[in-house]
Amino acid sequence: MHVFIFDNTDIEDWNLVIPVFEDIELKYINDKRNPGISFAYNTIAGYARNNNCNYITFLDQDTELPDNFYDIYKKYSLMDYPLCVPQIFADNRLVSPSRYINFRSVLYENFDTDELALKGNSCINTGMMIKNEIFFLNNGYNPKLRLDFCDHEFIERLSQFDLRMKIMPIRINQNFSFLDNTEKQDIFRYTLFIKDLKAYARSTNKQMKMFFYVDLPRLASLTLRHRSLAFVKIRLKS
Repeated sequence: MHVFIFDNTDIEDWNLVIPVFEDIELKYINDKRNPGISFAYNTIAGYARNNNCNYITFLDQDTELPDNFYDIYKKYSLMDYPLCVPQIFADNRLVSPSRYINFRSVLYENFDTDELALKGNSCINTGMMIKNEIFFLNNGYNPKLRLDFCDHEFIERLSQFDLRMKIMPIRINQNFSFLDNTEKQDIFRYTLFIKDLKAYARSTNKQMKMFFYVDLPRLASLTLRHRSLAFVKIRLKS
């Protein structure tokens, strides 16, 4: 098994010790430019291809894995499914996989199936296990999307191949840390969101639809949460 850690922090002096494991090849790189998730995932996929890895699994730093994670993923990696996804929970709500309607996730209460069509559905990056050949068949992640929408845009393009996602019987807890952001943190995060939003809207050629279903609701939510016009000013300047 290969473990690739893509570190995009800009801290100058890490007291970093890379452990050595008998059965794990550990690859670590640090890119202080913080080029974004799409760049990191494409880099990891390239490494996987060069090392003849059949599957890639993406994990975020704020993901909590259950004890049976490795056993479940190993079992499903031997079944030759093109795409396998876990059930992601946040605050005890099932947030992925989900329906994907008008560029927004519509949550399922639960599943009565272990497969979903990609058309009309989506999933987040965390825990996704995809065959490496399928990843490159889909041309990887869109490098113009640094953070937001990159997972849904990837699945949206992948749906053209009429594939299905296999839902694994495993629960992964995700801590969406941005939900507790301060106003200053949300302002920084919102500037990144706007850049990705515009790139995604241009690629779909549905700018007006995205404005009403995604752009305006996010702006209103942040403005009300912090009771600040700072987000309106950012949006008007962008």
